[in-house]
Amino acid sequence: MIESIRHVVALAGIAGVLVTGACSPTAGSDPDAAPQPPAATGACSPENLTQACSCGLQSGRQTCLQGQWSACECASATLGGVPTSTGDAGGGSAPLSFPGNDRSDITFSWNGVAPPGNDGSCPPGTYEGNLEGVYYSILNPTPIGLPIANFDLPGQPSGFHFELAPAAGGETIQKVKGEVNGLADALFPFKAQVDGELNCRTATFTGTLHDGWYAILVDGLLPQKFEGVASAKYDKRTHTFINGSWDVAETTATPPGKLAPTLPRDLARDGYGGSGDFAGALPTDPSDPNLTPCPGGLTCGQGPLGPNKALCINALGAPTCTTDADCNLSFPGENIPCLKASLFSICIRECKK
Repeated sequence: MIESIRHVVALAGIAGVLVTGACSPTAGSDPDAAPQPPAATGACSPENLTQACSCGLQSGRQTCLQGQWSACECASATLGGVPTSTGDAGGGSAPLSFPGNDRSDITFSWNGVAPPGNDGSCPPGTYEGNLEGVYYSILNPTPIGLPIANFDLPGQPSGFHFELAPAAGGETIQKVKGEVNGLADALFPFKAQVDGELNCRTATFTGTLHDGWYAILVDGLLPQKFEGVASAKYDKRTHTFINGSWDVAETTATPPGKLAPTLPRDLARDGYGGSGDFAGALPTDPSDPNLTPCPGGLTCGQGPLGPNKALCINALGAPTCTTDADCNLSFPGENIPCLKASLFSICIRECKK
């Protein structure tokens, strides 16, 4: 059986079966087909030139090899490897048969990449949001960390914003580049650059925070440096980076901090540095015809995703939730998702002011 398979694979891997003799017609040959000329002999050119020929009643082909015509090649020969006579008309042998070709129990199982979800896309643009957490500073060597948050200037993008670039042709990877402009303990400047990639197929962001620094009260006063990593998921329905986390180590501390193996960060285990959460989304397009006012009891205003993202909020901000079903209480019948886009999971529902 194994030897038969080897014969089948070897013969099936070439276009046609080379024959050094005449061939008899196979079963099912078309008797009305136009006759082919007999095989030519002697000199030829150019190299690899081909022409039609016949092996008895079977159509074939011969090739110019090293200046001489080859024998006529056709698709019939004996399985036992015994050649028929040369490519002259006539000659007789049993037609070539491949038993394996007649089997219906041979199947293949192909492993492939799961297709992307049909829940949207990853549109490029400027994303804005929030970044918060706790930072353990060498300038404040206590086990009580300093609260960190981005700083939003009126009329400007959020203090945490980044550009999501379009994907290159045929790719699903999109570059992310941005910055953090925040405050530590609501007083000390805290800044960093953001770089990374969003895989739109898997809806996963991975990146770095680099060139980070903070200072006491004003830029340049006892500056300390840090760097680290960031990751998040991407919700294609709302075009929002969700479940974001970041972790940085202070490189100027003595001894330097190190990235935390697990979050939240632990001062005794990881040294000086900080960690926390973040989220970001495309600003609201006020010209979007699909925007509608908020239902009763809610107003359209600024939520946790930057000053340019209009969300339905109450006196405490966007309604909090633990599941999508919770959002149905505030937005019945609208299928609003519950997403972790701040310190808490919230119902993200854009609105028209």
